[in-house]
Amino acid sequence: MLRKIGFNLLGAATALGGLALVLSGALNASVNEAHPNGLGKLAKGSTAAMRQRLATEIAPEKGASIPLNDTTMATLVLSRMPIDPDAQTYLALVAAAKGDAPRARGLMELALRSDARALRPRLWLIDRALRHRDYPTAVALLDRLITVIPLRRAQTVAAMAAIVRDPASHPAITKMLATNPGWREDFLYALNQQGMPPDAIFRLTAQNSSKASALFEQSALLQTLLKNHEYERAYLAWINFLPETSLKQVGAIYDTEFANLAGPAPFNWQLLNSPDGSAEFRAPKGLTASYLGAAPATLAQQTILLSPGRYRLSVIASGRDEYNQLAWVITCARGGDPVVTTRLLKLSDGRQKYSSIFQIPASGCEAQQLALTGTPGEFPRTADAEIDAIHIEPVTS
Repeated sequence: MLRKIGFNLLGAATALGGLALVLSGALNASVNEAHPNGLGKLAKGSTAAMRQRLATEIAPEKGASIPLNDTTMATLVLSRMPIDPDAQTYLALVAAAKGDAPRARGLMELALRSDARALRPRLWLIDRALRHRDYPTAVALLDRLITVIPLRRAQTVAAMAAIVRDPASHPAITKMLATNPGWREDFLYALNQQGMPPDAIFRLTAQNSSKASALFEQSALLQTLLKNHEYERAYLAWINFLPETSLKQVGAIYDTEFANLAGPAPFNWQLLNSPDGSAEFRAPKGLTASYLGAAPATLAQQTILLSPGRYRLSVIASGRDEYNQLAWVITCARGGDPVVTTRLLKLSDGRQKYSSIFQIPASGCEAQQLALTGTPGEFPRTADAEIDAIHIEPVTS
């Protein structure tokens, strides 16, 4: 399997949309700069003509196996230009075909030092590293590839994500991720898209929920688990992401007083601002919501996990909403009609308590969505609310 991964990476990286075109364009530009009349005007047998022929022969789009009939030419070019990367690459391929792996590797590394953008030697070295499970080398080469050929960043990141299937790669990838490379978020997104095991993604995902980038990565993992209906695993992963100081706030609802506590969505508050309304935290605690009344809108939401049974939803709020458009709604994550809708009726400047009793069914509602919503009336009317706290408690009688 590992040999297949290594070989396929070489084929995939060269076929996925023309990484090689970047290198080919650079080579053509450098030759044309010296010969403005074009490649066709190069003197037959000149060093420039031979270099161009070698470049064409080893172009990565030719695939993993190419005929090696120009050894004499490559040797001649190298004798005239000892640091020519194409000649070095060609002779490295010849050495590899003869089974001389040390010489092949040495020449490929030399070619890469001669031209950091040389694609075939980099792919060859990546392939070799993967075959030998030398993941520190493979990851370092892929990281550099993203830098030198940014136009094919997505394909390179996808190739790097594929090697996570081998647990032996995790230390090298974790070490590279710890440097916060520019492709970090793309990489973790690719892991989710490729359907990697959540446990593997969790081990590679940042653990510090105080950083915005970490929150993004953690949320991506949690959303994947929820999409697969792995609700308990998602919740346990979320708890592991929380800083120790926030653990005491874990309950039926997280951050019940809207203190803007650390922690990733969706088990933390998501404030959804749109042209139809907005919500924001109020210092030091509380939530301020504004609704324009023109179209349905969700202003704030949080995923919760309530076991089957009876509960009471309680809200303390103040504000202005003449048409009773604002409400707290709980729906099952799998969809369907709301489990409960608690309208904030007759909001006023004074704080009021609103409550409703509801039932979580025995099946089909393992996770729920708690949301502050706005529903328009017959004519658009604005509404504003300040939410001081929200709680859910079991009803035992």
